[in-house]
Amino acid sequence: STSTSTSTSTSSSSTGSSFALRGRTIGAPAALALASLSLATGYAIGCGSNNGDSHNNEHQRPHVLPSGLPRSCCSCESSPSSSPPKQQAPPLTEEQRNLPTKLRSIVGKDRVLSGSLSEASSAPYLKGARLGQGSALAIVKPQTIQEAIDCLKSIVDADCTIIPQGANTGLTGGSTPRGGDGDGNSNTPNRPAVVMSMRDLDVAFPIDNGKHVVCLAGTGISDLSAKVASWFPDRESHSVLGSMFLNPTTAAGVAYGSGGTQLRKGPARTDRALYAKVDRDKWGENIITIVNTLGIDGIEDTDFQPGKGSVVEQLDTYARDVKEGYRRTMGKSSKSKFGTAQASDAKYPQKVCRDDGAVSRFNADTEGEDCNRSEGKVLILATVHNTFPKPAQSKTYWISFADLETALAFRREVCLDNPSDLPVSVEYMDRDSFDVVDGAGRVMGNLIKVIGAGSIMGKLWQLKLWIEALPFDGAPLLCDKVLYNLNGFTPALLPSRMMDAGISMDHHVAMSIGEFGEGTLDRALERLDKFVKDRGEDKIKVYECSGKSEETSLMAFRFVAAAAFRTWCVGNGKQGISIDYALPKNGGAVPALGKDDSVETSQPIPVKRMRYSHFGCNVVHEDLAFEAGVDVHSAKMALKKSVEYRSQGKLPAEHGHGTEYHAPEATQQRWKKMDPLNVFNPGVGGLSTKFRYQE
Repeated sequence: STSTSTSTSTSSSSTGSSFALRGRTIGAPAALALASLSLATGYAIGCGSNNGDSHNNEHQRPHVLPSGLPRSCCSCESSPSSSPPKQQAPPLTEEQRNLPTKLRSIVGKDRVLSGSLSEASSAPYLKGARLGQGSALAIVKPQTIQEAIDCLKSIVDADCTIIPQGANTGLTGGSTPRGGDGDGNSNTPNRPAVVMSMRDLDVAFPIDNGKHVVCLAGTGISDLSAKVASWFPDRESHSVLGSMFLNPTTAAGVAYGSGGTQLRKGPARTDRALYAKVDRDKWGENIITIVNTLGIDGIEDTDFQPGKGSVVEQLDTYARDVKEGYRRTMGKSSKSKFGTAQASDAKYPQKVCRDDGAVSRFNADTEGEDCNRSEGKVLILATVHNTFPKPAQSKTYWISFADLETALAFRREVCLDNPSDLPVSVEYMDRDSFDVVDGAGRVMGNLIKVIGAGSIMGKLWQLKLWIEALPFDGAPLLCDKVLYNLNGFTPALLPSRMMDAGISMDHHVAMSIGEFGEGTLDRALERLDKFVKDRGEDKIKVYECSGKSEETSLMAFRFVAAAAFRTWCVGNGKQGISIDYALPKNGGAVPALGKDDSVETSQPIPVKRMRYSHFGCNVVHEDLAFEAGVDVHSAKMALKKSVEYRSQGKLPAEHGHGTEYHAPEATQQRWKKMDPLNVFNPGVGGLSTKFRYQE
């Protein structure tokens, strides 16, 4: 609440390496130890607990909680009715029974896992980060492109389906099998599923003197960011904010169009890729087609004579040498149509600044090479991406507004004035978001301030998920209860002047701007100064970060919002759901709750309604808390209808349709053309799970 924020912020506003804590000062290591202790305490208490009464029984409505996964963009919490009904699977054919053995002969015996949910080593590949779980016939983990292709052929020849998977951080159920009872059923009774984890194809290397980077399908965005920074300190990769510590793959970014924080760069996209498709010839034989649009000199398809070398062979050899530390001559782009094709969304700055009724980006977009927004309907093997120049100078601001209308005017007049001067990022939070983060997100936020949002933070997050999965009553809630109770003893994330503005005003933006040449920074500052003078300080307050520590504080405050919401719900005994959507570029008003002529379903009033967004592109996250007993699934459906019919928005915006959303007809037809046999990710986006999409 606002009163809680007031009392805590006045005594704990330091942003340095030590923190004021109830009259005492603790250093950064102590803050880290305190936060880590919460996880260890949860484990210890849980192991010593006995089984109590369940929070719910068969006569009560299920108590729904959000996952708490940090989100860059679109996701929704699942509903109890979202999973398709299980079907009885027929006996496996001899070829299907022999498939795991055949896969082991390709990748090695240790790289094929059981597809049973009961196996601890298999569970991370079979259960989604937030939504979806199911069994599979097997899980295979190729280490080379050729191994991936050979596995693909064996899988389809055994009449099985493939679930392509990166880091399995997806939020809408599209990267895991659907259902099943341990026999590979996965809700396709006559076609068992095989999960193909591409995570170990994790090699990246630069070309074109660092202006582009080639990524095999398993390259993580956090790993790539670190590599590009070490290779070329004046350049950076596409993704440098958002879900970095989850380290999702670059291929997944392309498949879903990720990248909400990157206003100048736009969503992840490339028309330069290597990917596999499957079809059958007139004799019924499966045909694997390798599509090569990488556009790299020397490994174009036209560079090879029939039967003498291939792009797959050359790329695997180069990647092996890079992984083993050998120095190789840096490659370059060809002069073909592929070598000059887009390796990022170059038109996005113009698009996002166009003040019209269209949305900036959404998952159902059908433009570009088939790898883009494919959602697993092709097997991405490698991609080429632009790198981007770092700004020569940058500034970061916390800006508070008295009302949403002033904030929206700021977005139009300051942020989106012209394509050349776009901010690096513009992230919005409303009153409830501010209160919930301050009231429940301090532990995680301070961890990010101390250790960063990299791999260590990722391991701590995995520890939390592991504790929540332990087999004792109350395990799923224990960590969040501890985090909530420790929150009041943990330093506030923001400096005191920003905390005061957060308490006195209801709408806030964290904005970073930079100098990219020809005065982009100065022009942005001129527009900001003019806006403040025109509106007055009673409508807008601007605070510049005084250093890296305060910039990190702002970043942490925004990006712990989803995790803080779950902790707040658990600590207050509330239910919670999440929904994300894209609003028209000339809009931005809050979608109404309640019933009118355009929305038949009424909407219960939430206890908290957090709205935080990628403000420049108008992609919004909403986290809504409800009292126990409220039908949150109906509440979510009502809000979805309000977004679509009242606000003319689109869902989903970034994290894919998965098993939660039905894709529009044009998108479904595009996927069917990519995958005519329906062997890749069957059932995604509301499509049939059956062979050739039979009804």
